[in-house]
Amino acid sequence: MFPVTTSAILLRAHPYSESSRVLRFYTQELGLVGVMARGVRKGASKGRGSPGTFGEGVARIVVRESRELQTLREFTPVKTRFGLAGDFRRLAGASIAAELVLRHAGQDPHAQLYQALSEGLDRLEAAAPADVHGEILALGWKMVQALGFGPELRSCTACGEVLEEGDMGRFDLAAGGVSGPECRAPSGSRRIGPLARVQLRCLLGGTVPPGLRGTRAHLSLLDDFATYHMLGGRRLDSFRFLDPPARTAPDELPAD
Repeated sequence: MFPVTTSAILLRAHPYSESSRVLRFYTQELGLVGVMARGVRKGASKGRGSPGTFGEGVARIVVRESRELQTLREFTPVKTRFGLAGDFRRLAGASIAAELVLRHAGQDPHAQLYQALSEGLDRLEAAAPADVHGEILALGWKMVQALGFGPELRSCTACGEVLEEGDMGRFDLAAGGVSGPECRAPSGSRRIGPLARVQLRCLLGGTVPPGLRGTRAHLSLLDDFATYHMLGGRRLDSFRFLDPPARTAPDELPAD
C-alpha cells in the first residue's frame, strides 16, 4: 500500500452508497484508475469540494496492487469545466473522448494522451458556438491518434505508393486509410480529396484547420472509424447527441 499524488481528470462517476461514489479517473501517474471516494457525496452537500465529471485537479490516491478499486483520500479541483455540461454538443464531444480513453487506455502512464485530453477539453469548453463541432473533431481524432489507431493518409493502403499532393482517393475503412487513384477501393468507400486529407492531418494533431468544411461528413467518418477499429462494431452512444447527427450525414468529404 502506498500513496500517490497525481493530476487527474474525472471521466465517470457512479453512486455506491448514500455517501460514497465510485470514480474513474485518467491520471498522469497511474493511467486509468478506479477509486472509491467515501463520504464524497456527503461532503458535497455541505459545500466542500467534490470532483465533477470532466473536472481536473490533484488527487491523492492510496494504491493497493491487489485491489481493482483504489482509495481516494483527497481531491483538489483545479479546473471544473462546468461549461461542458451547459451545452449538449460540448458534453457529447467530451463524452466521446472519455469513452475512447475508458475503452483503450491502460494502467500505464501516457503523458501524451493525458495532455491531449486535458488541452482538448479546455478548447472544447472555450470554443465559440460555431466552432464546437470542429473542436469535437479535433479532440476525437487526437484521442484516436494518441491511442495508436490513427488512419494512414500519406500512402495508398492498397499498393503502398505515396499519395501525390493533388491525388483524389477513397477512404478504405477496413484498411484504415486512403487508397490512391490507381487502386480500387471497396464499394461504398468515401471519396477523399487533397483538402480533406489536409484537414484530417490537422485534426489528428488536435488542431481545427482554418475554414473547416464538410463537418457532417467528418463527424460521420470519425464515428465509423472508431466503431470499426476501436470498438468492435459497437458505436459510441455519445454520437447520437450531436447536431447535426453524424450517422445521417452525407458521406462525401471535401474534394478540393
